[in-house]
Amino acid sequence: MQAFNGQKVDKIPAHVPPELVYEYDIATDPRVLEDPHARMRSLIREAPPIFFSPYNGGHWFVTRKKAIVDITMDPEVYSSRNPGEHSKEATGGLSLLPISVDPPQHTMYRTPLNQPLSAKSVAGLETAIRAMTNELIDKVLAAGRCDFLPDIAEPLPVTLFLKLAGMPTNRLAEFRELALQAASATVDPETRAKTFKQIAGILAETIQARQDKREDDLISRLLDANLDGRNPTFHEMMGYSILLFLGGLDTVVNALCFGVRHLARDQELQAKLRADPSLIPGAIEELLRLYGIASIPRHVTRDTVCHGVQFKQGDALLLLLPAANYDDAAFPNPEQFVIGRTEQHMTFNTGPHRCVGLNLARLEMKVFYQEWLKRVPPFRLDPQAPPRFSGGFALALTRLPLVWS
Repeated sequence: MQAFNGQKVDKIPAHVPPELVYEYDIATDPRVLEDPHARMRSLIREAPPIFFSPYNGGHWFVTRKKAIVDITMDPEVYSSRNPGEHSKEATGGLSLLPISVDPPQHTMYRTPLNQPLSAKSVAGLETAIRAMTNELIDKVLAAGRCDFLPDIAEPLPVTLFLKLAGMPTNRLAEFRELALQAASATVDPETRAKTFKQIAGILAETIQARQDKREDDLISRLLDANLDGRNPTFHEMMGYSILLFLGGLDTVVNALCFGVRHLARDQELQAKLRADPSLIPGAIEELLRLYGIASIPRHVTRDTVCHGVQFKQGDALLLLLPAANYDDAAFPNPEQFVIGRTEQHMTFNTGPHRCVGLNLARLEMKVFYQEWLKRVPPFRLDPQAPPRFSGGFALALTRLPLVWS
């Protein structure tokens, strides 16, 4: 992890041609804070497909689907390992497994997650997700309003994830705050290191408890995983657990918020999905495309040319998956909401590092929309309290007040 604190490099590297320089700060760009996905669309229109920004210490950004696919499929040249001097220091010396390693190591670490997070395995959680969704709706329905982020979007996926992983659910607010701090693009290295130390302390307690007594949860399963004929070390379990902690406490929260915001501004689509709930899975895929969340870092291991652009060994890249979803070479009429698109969106990434939790995310969203649209009257944005946004490695809303009659 690296702090994207807005600092500009004094000098553009010699191998970066002037026509590929475009000033963009992922965390504090004013247009990101005004509307993150409108800003993603503008990058497709205004910036080169691969551009260099002097902000954030000097970074390449990749915004087109084909280039991102090519990069993710070539981990030997575009590595997931962060070579930065502060990267391991910031995470307490831990590698976040499996995303911060490359094949073949990645394959070894990824395999134990595939079965417990398969579509068949997570299907057994549907009843619990439905019950949780309805409990949360019960709390806000009569009021005719809610702030969707803290009232629904945070407690639903976060509580479910904590139960799945085997972590205490009574510390939801504390865990969520730590996850946001750890993933922030603007936090200073000292604060980030302190945050990771706190997270590691919490997770160490859970791992140690499961070492003593296995339960029916993901941490217990991982303790018994086969990594080339051995079980994971405590250090490796910490790497797994921190990644699960960060992924489970952030991504679906943001996806739900952006999707519900879209529906709140489109009464016709709301009515269409209420009338025919069979359209909900297709609608979810299009909402995921329109509102991608994460951007993915890579670093260049040797001099190479990518789609006509010269990279040098050590160059840092950020793959802007939310922008790639608006690539008109990959998605016809990319700014339009179209149920039934056949092109695979980029929100869950592609290649070896495609999101391992996508089956759980899709199930959570499907059940949520089924229950929410069935029970909550036509809802809209609160005209007195507009949404607020944040940028960084993950695009997010920081508030989403809704009203209904």
